[in-house]
Amino acid sequence: MVRRCAQRIQLDHLAPHDLRRTCAKLCHMNGGELEQIQFLLGHVSVLTTEQYLGCKQNLENPVNDRFGCLFARLRVELR
Repeated sequence: MVRRCAQRIQLDHLAPHDLRRTCAKLCHMNGGELEQIQFLLGHVSVLTTEQYLGCKQNLENPVNDRFGCLFARLRVELR
């Protein structure tokens, strides 16, 4: 069905898997967590989902390094 509809609008190289990948990437770009996308795609491993999305963990600026600023702000507000 996807291929037939794509041909009608003159998209020669559109397959169902392209829509699946696009859906996953849009979810990720809009803040979807890897585990949620993993479940959506039916991947056994989150590593497979990372490869599928073409994303890698940011080891130079990991998200957990930002906790210090959060806690510093909370201490100031609690005083």
